[in-house]
Amino acid sequence: MLWVLFLLPGYWSSNLTGSRWIWVNAFVTPFTHIGAFAFLAPLPWILPRRLPSPWNFILGFALSVLTCELLSAILPVIDAWFLTHAKIKFNLGKVVQLYISFVGPAMMVVGGLVAARARSDELWAVSEMEAQVAKNRLLQSQIHPHVLFNALNGLVELIHKSPREAENAVRHLSELLRRIMRASEQMRLPLGEERKIIADFLALESIRLASRLRVIWEWDENLDSIEVPPLLLQPLVENAIKHGIAPSIPGGELILRARAQDGAIFLEVWNSGAPFRDHEEGRGIGVNNLRSRLSLAFGTGASFSIGPSGPGTLASIRLEANQVEFAHGTL
Repeated sequence: MLWVLFLLPGYWSSNLTGSRWIWVNAFVTPFTHIGAFAFLAPLPWILPRRLPSPWNFILGFALSVLTCELLSAILPVIDAWFLTHAKIKFNLGKVVQLYISFVGPAMMVVGGLVAARARSDELWAVSEMEAQVAKNRLLQSQIHPHVLFNALNGLVELIHKSPREAENAVRHLSELLRRIMRASEQMRLPLGEERKIIADFLALESIRLASRLRVIWEWDENLDSIEVPPLLLQPLVENAIKHGIAPSIPGGELILRARAQDGAIFLEVWNSGAPFRDHEEGRGIGVNNLRSRLSLAFGTGASFSIGPSGPGTLASIRLEANQVEFAHGTL
Protein backbone atom coordinates (compact mmCIF):
# COMPACT_ATOMS: atom_id res chain seq x y z
CA MET A 1 0.00 0.00 0.00
CA LEU A 2 2.81 2.40 0.90
CA TRP A 3 4.64 1.92 -2.37
CA VAL A 4 1.40 2.55 -4.31
CA LEU A 5 0.87 5.79 -2.41
CA PHE A 6 4.50 6.66 -3.05
CA LEU A 7 4.00 6.22 -6.78
CA LEU A 8 0.73 8.18 -6.98
CA PRO A 9 2.43 11.62 -7.25
CA GLY A 10 4.34 10.29 -10.23
CA TYR A 11 1.13 8.97 -11.73
CA TRP A 12 -0.45 12.36 -11.23
CA SER A 13 2.39 14.23 -12.94
CA SER A 14 2.33 11.71 -15.80
CA ASN A 15 -1.46 12.06 -16.20
CA LEU A 16 -1.90 8.38 -15.32
CA THR A 17 -4.44 9.02 -12.59
CA GLY A 18 -7.17 9.01 -15.18
CA SER A 19 -6.89 5.21 -15.42
CA ARG A 20 -9.62 3.43 -13.47
CA TRP A 21 -7.14 0.68 -12.56
CA ILE A 22 -5.12 3.15 -10.51
CA TRP A 23 -8.16 4.04 -8.41
CA VAL A 24 -9.32 0.43 -8.14
CA ASN A 25 -5.88 -0.46 -6.86
CA ALA A 26 -5.87 2.47 -4.43
CA PHE A 27 -9.22 1.27 -3.07
CA VAL A 28 -8.50 -2.48 -2.93
CA THR A 29 -4.93 -2.32 -1.60
CA PRO A 30 -5.81 -1.07 1.93
CA PHE A 31 -8.26 -3.95 2.40
CA THR A 32 -5.82 -6.62 1.26
CA HIS A 33 -3.04 -5.27 3.45
CA ILE A 34 -5.19 -4.66 6.52
CA GLY A 35 -6.76 -8.11 6.12
CA ALA A 36 -3.32 -9.70 5.91
CA PHE A 37 -2.02 -7.88 8.99
CA ALA A 38 -5.13 -8.11 11.17
CA PHE A 39 -6.60 -11.52 10.29
CA LEU A 40 -4.09 -13.75 8.49
CA ALA A 41 -0.87 -12.80 10.31
CA PRO A 42 -2.21 -13.77 13.80
CA LEU A 43 -3.39 -17.23 12.66
CA PRO A 44 0.03 -18.98 12.81
CA TRP A 45 0.32 -17.89 16.45
CA ILE A 46 -3.27 -18.81 17.34
CA LEU A 47 -3.49 -22.30 15.80
CA PRO A 48 -0.86 -24.02 18.02
CA ARG A 49 -1.93 -22.24 21.25
CA ARG A 50 -3.30 -25.50 22.75
CA LEU A 51 0.12 -27.17 22.58
CA PRO A 52 2.26 -27.24 25.73
CA SER A 53 4.99 -24.65 26.13
CA PRO A 54 7.51 -24.12 24.56
CA TRP A 55 6.20 -26.07 21.55
CA ASN A 56 3.33 -23.66 21.01
CA PHE A 57 5.81 -20.79 20.62
CA ILE A 58 8.27 -22.76 18.44
CA LEU A 59 5.56 -23.98 16.07
CA GLY A 60 3.83 -20.60 16.08
CA PHE A 61 7.08 -18.83 15.20
CA ALA A 62 7.89 -21.28 12.37
CA LEU A 63 4.38 -21.01 10.91
CA SER A 64 4.48 -17.24 11.25
CA VAL A 65 7.76 -16.99 9.30
CA LEU A 66 6.39 -19.13 6.47
CA THR A 67 2.97 -17.49 6.37
CA CYS A 68 4.06 -13.87 6.67
CA GLU A 69 6.87 -14.19 4.15
CA LEU A 70 4.49 -15.87 1.72
CA LEU A 71 1.89 -13.15 2.23
CA SER A 72 4.50 -10.42 1.83
CA ALA A 73 5.42 -11.92 -1.55
CA ILE A 74 1.79 -12.24 -2.67
CA LEU A 75 0.60 -8.74 -1.72
CA PRO A 76 2.71 -6.80 -4.26
CA VAL A 77 1.78 -9.34 -6.94
CA ILE A 78 -1.90 -8.46 -6.37
CA ASP A 79 -1.10 -4.76 -6.68
CA ALA A 80 1.04 -5.43 -9.75
CA TRP A 81 -1.91 -7.04 -11.51
CA PHE A 82 -3.89 -3.79 -11.29
CA LEU A 83 -0.95 -1.57 -12.19
CA THR A 84 -0.06 -3.72 -15.20
CA HIS A 85 -3.59 -3.13 -16.53
CA ALA A 86 -2.95 0.59 -15.96
CA LYS A 87 0.12 0.21 -18.23
CA ILE A 88 2.52 1.31 -15.50
CA LYS A 89 6.08 -0.01 -15.66
CA PHE A 90 7.88 -1.06 -12.48
CA ASN A 91 10.35 -3.67 -11.26
CA LEU A 92 8.20 -6.31 -9.56
CA GLY A 93 11.24 -8.27 -8.33
CA LYS A 94 12.56 -5.34 -6.35
CA VAL A 95 9.14 -4.61 -4.89
CA VAL A 96 8.71 -8.24 -3.80
CA GLN A 97 12.19 -8.21 -2.27
CA LEU A 98 11.34 -4.99 -0.42
CA TYR A 99 8.15 -6.53 0.95
CA ILE A 100 9.88 -9.76 2.02
CA SER A 101 12.63 -7.78 3.79
CA PHE A 102 10.45 -5.29 5.66
CA VAL A 103 6.72 -6.07 5.41
CA GLY A 104 7.11 -9.78 6.24
CA PRO A 105 8.90 -9.21 9.59
CA ALA A 106 6.51 -6.37 10.43
CA MET A 107 3.59 -8.69 9.74
CA MET A 108 5.10 -11.32 12.07
CA VAL A 109 5.39 -8.78 14.90
CA VAL A 110 1.89 -7.40 14.39
CA GLY A 111 0.43 -10.90 14.10
CA GLY A 112 2.14 -11.94 17.33
CA LEU A 113 0.82 -8.89 19.17
CA VAL A 114 -2.73 -9.39 17.90
CA ALA A 115 -2.62 -13.08 18.83
CA ALA A 116 -1.23 -12.27 22.28
CA ARG A 117 -4.02 -9.74 22.86
CA ALA A 118 -6.65 -12.26 21.74
CA ARG A 119 -5.13 -14.90 24.03
CA SER A 120 -5.10 -12.44 26.92
CA ASP A 121 -8.78 -11.62 26.36
CA GLU A 122 -9.59 -15.34 26.17
CA LEU A 123 -7.75 -16.09 29.43
CA TRP A 124 -9.46 -13.15 31.11
CA ALA A 125 -12.90 -14.39 29.98
CA VAL A 126 -12.13 -17.91 31.21
CA SER A 127 -10.85 -16.69 34.56
CA GLU A 128 -13.88 -14.43 34.95
CA MET A 129 -16.19 -17.35 34.25
CA GLU A 130 -14.32 -19.60 36.66
CA ALA A 131 -14.50 -16.89 39.32
CA GLN A 132 -18.25 -16.62 38.86
CA VAL A 133 -18.66 -20.38 39.04
CA ALA A 134 -16.55 -20.51 42.20
CA LYS A 135 -18.52 -17.68 43.78
CA ASN A 136 -21.82 -19.32 42.85
CA ARG A 137 -20.69 -22.64 44.33
CA LEU A 138 -19.60 -20.86 47.49
CA LEU A 139 -23.00 -19.23 47.81
CA GLN A 140 -24.67 -22.60 47.19
CA SER A 141 -22.52 -24.28 49.82
CA GLN A 142 -23.68 -21.72 52.39
CA ILE A 143 -27.28 -22.84 51.90
CA HIS A 144 -26.76 -26.58 52.43
CA PRO A 145 -25.55 -26.55 56.05
CA HIS A 146 -28.09 -23.82 56.77
CA VAL A 147 -30.95 -26.09 55.64
CA LEU A 148 -29.55 -29.03 57.58
CA PHE A 149 -29.10 -26.94 60.74
CA ASN A 150 -32.72 -25.76 60.70
CA ALA A 151 -34.06 -29.23 59.93
CA LEU A 152 -32.11 -30.74 62.84
CA ASN A 153 -33.49 -28.08 65.16
CA GLY A 154 -36.98 -29.14 64.10
CA LEU A 155 -36.11 -32.78 64.74
CA VAL A 156 -35.01 -31.99 68.30
CA GLU A 157 -38.52 -30.68 69.03
CA LEU A 158 -40.14 -33.76 67.47
CA ILE A 159 -38.02 -36.24 69.40
CA HIS A 160 -39.50 -34.95 72.66
CA LYS A 161 -43.05 -34.59 71.33
CA SER A 162 -43.46 -37.69 69.15
CA PRO A 163 -40.69 -40.22 68.50
CA ARG A 164 -42.77 -41.87 65.74
CA GLU A 165 -43.15 -38.59 63.87
CA ALA A 166 -39.46 -37.92 64.43
CA GLU A 167 -38.72 -41.21 62.67
CA ASN A 168 -40.80 -40.12 59.67
CA ALA A 169 -39.07 -36.76 59.71
CA VAL A 170 -35.66 -38.47 59.50
CA ARG A 171 -36.81 -40.27 56.34
CA HIS A 172 -37.94 -36.98 54.80
CA LEU A 173 -34.71 -35.34 55.89
CA SER A 174 -32.70 -38.12 54.25
CA GLU A 175 -34.58 -37.64 50.97
CA LEU A 176 -34.19 -33.86 51.23
CA LEU A 177 -30.44 -34.08 51.77
CA ARG A 178 -30.09 -36.56 48.91
CA ARG A 179 -31.76 -34.09 46.55
CA ILE A 180 -29.74 -31.16 47.89
CA MET A 181 -26.46 -33.04 47.47
CA ARG A 182 -27.39 -33.88 43.89
CA ALA A 183 -28.41 -30.27 43.27
CA SER A 184 -25.09 -29.02 44.66
CA GLU A 185 -23.26 -30.72 41.79
CA GLN A 186 -25.19 -28.69 39.20
CA MET A 187 -25.04 -25.05 38.18
CA ARG A 188 -28.59 -25.24 36.82
CA LEU A 189 -31.44 -27.56 37.73
CA PRO A 190 -34.91 -28.07 36.21
CA LEU A 191 -37.56 -26.19 38.16
CA GLY A 192 -39.38 -29.49 38.67
CA GLU A 193 -36.48 -30.68 40.85
CA GLU A 194 -36.74 -27.49 42.90
CA ARG A 195 -40.42 -28.31 43.42
CA LYS A 196 -39.50 -31.77 44.76
CA ILE A 197 -36.92 -30.29 47.14
CA ILE A 198 -39.57 -27.89 48.47
CA ALA A 199 -42.06 -30.75 48.82
CA ASP A 200 -39.58 -32.74 50.95
CA PHE A 201 -38.85 -29.66 53.06
CA LEU A 202 -42.56 -28.98 53.56
CA ALA A 203 -43.12 -32.60 54.56
CA LEU A 204 -40.65 -32.05 57.41
CA GLU A 205 -42.31 -28.80 58.43
CA SER A 206 -45.79 -30.33 58.24
CA ILE A 207 -44.80 -32.96 60.78
CA ARG A 208 -43.63 -30.21 63.12
CA LEU A 209 -46.44 -27.70 62.54
CA ALA A 210 -49.27 -30.16 61.71
CA SER A 211 -52.52 -28.35 60.84
CA ARG A 212 -50.97 -24.93 61.50
CA LEU A 213 -49.28 -25.16 58.08
CA ARG A 214 -51.66 -25.17 55.12
CA VAL A 215 -49.90 -25.44 51.75
CA ILE A 216 -51.50 -24.48 48.42
CA TRP A 217 -49.72 -25.15 45.10
CA GLU A 218 -50.58 -22.84 42.18
CA TRP A 219 -47.86 -24.25 39.99
CA ASP A 220 -47.77 -24.38 36.20
CA GLU A 221 -46.10 -27.74 35.58
CA ASN A 222 -45.31 -26.68 32.00
CA LEU A 223 -42.52 -24.59 33.57
CA ASP A 224 -40.90 -27.58 35.30
CA SER A 225 -38.31 -27.91 32.54
CA ILE A 226 -36.95 -24.39 33.07
CA GLU A 227 -33.35 -24.60 34.26
CA VAL A 228 -32.57 -22.31 37.18
CA PRO A 229 -29.86 -22.17 39.85
CA PRO A 230 -30.65 -24.75 42.54
CA LEU A 231 -32.45 -23.78 45.75
CA LEU A 232 -33.92 -20.48 44.64
CA LEU A 233 -37.30 -20.95 46.29
CA GLN A 234 -36.40 -23.13 49.27
CA PRO A 235 -34.93 -20.19 51.29
CA LEU A 236 -38.08 -18.17 50.60
CA VAL A 237 -40.30 -21.03 51.76
CA GLU A 238 -38.17 -21.41 54.87
CA ASN A 239 -38.37 -17.69 55.67
CA ALA A 240 -42.13 -17.66 55.07
CA ILE A 241 -42.61 -20.43 57.62
CA LYS A 242 -40.04 -19.13 60.12
CA HIS A 243 -41.07 -15.46 60.14
CA GLY A 244 -44.71 -15.65 59.03
CA ILE A 245 -46.48 -18.88 59.90
CA ALA A 246 -44.57 -20.41 62.83
CA PRO A 247 -44.87 -17.32 65.11
CA SER A 248 -48.65 -17.19 64.53
CA ILE A 249 -50.65 -19.30 67.00
CA PRO A 250 -53.27 -20.40 64.42
CA GLY A 251 -50.56 -20.79 61.78
CA GLY A 252 -51.42 -19.81 58.23
CA GLU A 253 -51.44 -20.51 54.53
CA LEU A 254 -48.44 -20.92 52.26
CA ILE A 255 -49.05 -20.45 48.53
CA LEU A 256 -46.39 -21.50 46.00
CA ARG A 257 -46.71 -20.20 42.45
CA ALA A 258 -44.87 -20.70 39.18
CA ARG A 259 -46.43 -18.81 36.28
CA ALA A 260 -45.59 -17.21 32.96
CA GLN A 261 -46.97 -13.79 32.13
CA ASP A 262 -46.14 -11.00 29.65
CA GLY A 263 -42.81 -12.44 28.54
CA ALA A 264 -41.65 -13.11 32.09
CA ILE A 265 -41.65 -16.04 34.49
CA PHE A 266 -42.68 -15.46 38.10
CA LEU A 267 -41.72 -17.73 40.99
CA GLU A 268 -43.64 -16.61 44.09
CA VAL A 269 -44.03 -17.56 47.73
CA TRP A 270 -46.95 -16.00 49.64
CA ASN A 271 -47.68 -16.55 53.29
CA SER A 272 -50.25 -15.35 55.77
CA GLY A 273 -49.55 -15.17 59.48
CA ALA A 274 -47.28 -12.59 61.08
CA PRO A 275 -47.18 -9.40 58.97
CA PHE A 276 -44.16 -8.33 56.94
CA ARG A 277 -41.88 -5.76 58.55
CA ASP A 278 -39.50 -3.58 56.54
CA HIS A 279 -36.55 -4.26 58.82
CA GLU A 280 -36.89 -8.00 58.16
CA GLU A 281 -36.19 -7.70 54.42
CA GLY A 282 -33.00 -9.51 53.50
CA ARG A 283 -32.82 -11.12 56.93
CA GLY A 284 -30.76 -14.31 57.15
CA ILE A 285 -28.38 -16.10 54.82
CA GLY A 286 -31.07 -17.36 52.45
CA VAL A 287 -32.49 -14.11 51.03
CA ASN A 288 -29.17 -12.24 50.82
CA ASN A 289 -27.64 -15.30 49.20
CA LEU A 290 -30.50 -15.51 46.71
CA ARG A 291 -29.98 -11.93 45.52
CA SER A 292 -26.31 -12.59 44.80
CA ARG A 293 -26.99 -15.84 42.97
CA LEU A 294 -29.70 -14.27 40.80
CA SER A 295 -27.31 -11.47 39.85
CA LEU A 296 -24.56 -13.97 38.96
CA ALA A 297 -26.85 -16.20 36.92
CA PHE A 298 -29.04 -13.66 35.10
CA GLY A 299 -27.54 -10.20 35.62
CA THR A 300 -30.23 -7.61 35.00
CA GLY A 301 -32.51 -10.29 33.53
CA ALA A 302 -33.81 -11.21 36.98
CA SER A 303 -35.22 -9.33 39.95
CA PHE A 304 -36.35 -10.14 43.47
CA SER A 305 -38.87 -8.36 45.66
CA ILE A 306 -40.48 -8.97 49.02
CA GLY A 307 -43.21 -7.00 50.72
CA PRO A 308 -46.75 -6.95 52.06
CA SER A 309 -49.46 -8.39 49.84
CA GLY A 310 -53.02 -8.41 51.17
CA PRO A 311 -53.17 -10.07 54.58
CA GLY A 312 -49.70 -11.57 54.16
CA THR A 313 -46.26 -11.31 52.61
CA LEU A 314 -45.23 -11.99 49.01
CA ALA A 315 -41.69 -12.88 47.92
CA SER A 316 -41.35 -12.87 44.14
CA ILE A 317 -38.61 -13.76 41.67
CA ARG A 318 -39.06 -12.41 38.16
CA LEU A 319 -37.08 -13.91 35.28
CA GLU A 320 -37.15 -12.64 31.72
CA ALA A 321 -38.37 -15.53 29.56
CA ASN A 322 -35.59 -15.02 27.00
CA GLN A 323 -32.97 -15.38 29.76
CA VAL A 324 -33.97 -18.87 30.91
CA GLU A 325 -33.16 -22.22 29.31
CA PHE A 326 -35.37 -25.27 28.98
CA ALA A 327 -34.17 -28.79 29.60
CA HIS A 328 -36.53 -30.23 26.98
CA GLY A 329 -37.52 -27.85 24.23
CA THR A 330 -39.09 -24.42 24.65
CA LEU A 331 -42.54 -23.00 25.22
